[in-house]
Amino acid sequence: MAELQVDPEIMEAKLGRPVENLADYVSFWKTTGYDYALLFVRGQPLPDHFYQVKVGGTRKDLAFGPHSAASCRSFDVRDGIKDEQSFERYPWIGPESVYYDEVDAIREYLPDGMKLIVSQGPLFSGIWRVMGMEAFSIALFENPGLIEAIAEKLGELCVNIAESCVQRDWVGAYWLGDDVAYTTGLMASPDFLRQYVFPYYKRIGQLCRRYDKPLIWHSDGDHSAVLEDIVDCGVRAVHPVEPSSVDALELKQQYGDRLAFIGGMDVDLMSRGTAEMVAKTTRRLLERLAPGGGYVAGGGNSIPKYVPLENYNALLDTIRRFGTLY
Repeated sequence: MAELQVDPEIMEAKLGRPVENLADYVSFWKTTGYDYALLFVRGQPLPDHFYQVKVGGTRKDLAFGPHSAASCRSFDVRDGIKDEQSFERYPWIGPESVYYDEVDAIREYLPDGMKLIVSQGPLFSGIWRVMGMEAFSIALFENPGLIEAIAEKLGELCVNIAESCVQRDWVGAYWLGDDVAYTTGLMASPDFLRQYVFPYYKRIGQLCRRYDKPLIWHSDGDHSAVLEDIVDCGVRAVHPVEPSSVDALELKQQYGDRLAFIGGMDVDLMSRGTAEMVAKTTRRLLERLAPGGGYVAGGGNSIPKYVPLENYNALLDTIRRFGTLY
């Protein structure tokens, strides 16, 4: 079983105590039954990203990276990049702004047999988010050189972060998060992704193969039109196979000899259904997808704070009871 993200409120409810440090954080993953802990790298490609930390018992949002907060004061990231001038003014995060303190510190808390999975991104989402979707769409036709410059800025940083992380021996896999699709299809054409995005994916895939670390890819929505490209980039597993977007069994039948699939449980059902409904649906997912291997059960996106704990427990308990039967 696997999850890309479990909200802190769920972690604390599951543990029965606050998650105040890395030891507590690892304890959640271990006692819940996962064979890994997951960390997001601080210093992601976007200066407008935020993470939550506890300060004096209160959760506060802090900008990623040690330099980003100060640099953002001179540029309102909500305005976005519209032209070459705003590209130059944008508070880009470089390799020097990425820090790996937690990635390194967590090592001492990982018990034998447990690895760290590092999550990083986004690239495609980053391109349009630093511009805004309207400006991005216009630039595709009027200023493709600007798109290329932004893709290079973000892509090189993504590759740099990946290269740093996969060399650490306590890192067991690399999870690249980058939404390229919505419920019924891609947010940009396959040709756009092949030109501006997938070359950087492929370089990350090559790094993961070099250091024997599986590359996992996250994208919501229906991305089936580019799954062949994703395989070619070196991705070993795809997450979260949202049931509202794709037929996981159909994908497994088509790509199961080259890809594993992670997730599949409808988060809406987990949020508003009963524990019995969650257990029944999880059992059905296992029956359909587990035979032959290549399926990792979990939420079809994440485990947000509004999922009742009893429903999350129903998912976990069903996986433990029936996940080895197929």
